[in-house]
Amino acid sequence: MFFRSKKVLAAMLFSLSSTVAFAQGTLSGTDVDSTASLTFTVNGNSSTVTDTNSYKVDNKVDMVVSTTDLQAATVNPGANNVVLKYRVQNNGNTVQDFLLSALTNSQTAFSGSNKVTDNSDLNNVRVFVDSNNNGRYDPDIDTQDYIDELAPDATKTVFIVADVPSDAPNNNIAVYDLEAQVAEGNTPNSKGNAITSDDSNQVDDAATVQIVFADGAGSTDAEHDGKFSSADAWRVVTATVTISKDSIVVSDPVNGNNNPKRIPGAVVRYCYIVKNAEGGAEASGALVTDTLDTNVLSLSGATVKLYGGNGTCDCNTPDSDITASNGANGQDPNAQGVTKIDFGTVAGGATECAYVSATIK
Repeated sequence: MFFRSKKVLAAMLFSLSSTVAFAQGTLSGTDVDSTASLTFTVNGNSSTVTDTNSYKVDNKVDMVVSTTDLQAATVNPGANNVVLKYRVQNNGNTVQDFLLSALTNSQTAFSGSNKVTDNSDLNNVRVFVDSNNNGRYDPDIDTQDYIDELAPDATKTVFIVADVPSDAPNNNIAVYDLEAQVAEGNTPNSKGNAITSDDSNQVDDAATVQIVFADGAGSTDAEHDGKFSSADAWRVVTATVTISKDSIVVSDPVNGNNNPKRIPGAVVRYCYIVKNAEGGAEASGALVTDTLDTNVLSLSGATVKLYGGNGTCDCNTPDSDITASNGANGQDPNAQGVTKIDFGTVAGGATECAYVSATIK
């Protein structure tokens, strides 16, 4: 039989099974089947041979934890259930549980002008998931302490909740990291076991769903460890209010306004200086009560006035700057000689003055 030499032409045709694609990639466990067909002709006879390859898409574990705050959250001493809010996003290709922890590993949080350094801790620190997805902590509703069945591309809000010591000083900083640890999923309403290692050092097994940690390094965790963390902070803000009292002689019957002395008939001005520390919280209901000796002082016609000018707030403030009166003479009608001065609300960093004038008997 005579065989004529000829070039054999082959066409490779691949057909893939359908897959489900998400922004983070094809779901793990998806079967990928492909068949290669080779068609050729020999001596006028056509033939086709095929071969099939199958494998499962592996589990790419990836997540990101971020805080929704741009700067330290302000809290007051003695406050309960203060909240830091975080967002956990599943950037992998598998439905996963995530175990949650509140850590104090970071020394700082934020950057630039908002950077703060940790110097204290809070009490009764807990972690809860936003169960009703309303973005705020509801104590009677948000009771779950792990993320259950978080789908690829999905996010969940998580809260670190704590109580502030009643004696916490002003400007104390408490930095906390939320750490999310990947855990086994696919069992709804059940906390999965932590996945503590992956298969990166194992030989590829096409028939098995193998795990690959693809996560980056967070605030306290390392790259590719199945965890991610982010730091946030509380700043304690409280009012540190002080008062100082002084007096000057305004005039006397002998010298008038020229170097007056504290003799009978002299007018004495008492000044009350209230200061709230810079950066502190506002102090509301600031009320000064003073008992003046009515055996020595005549309060008839005395007035209580608040400082209303732009000059220096002290006993020597010019009369022209003492313009704002807080009502009658400020005396308690039920207690002779008792003077009450209502400063109202004193803002953080503010200094306010009040004055009472009386005559020496």
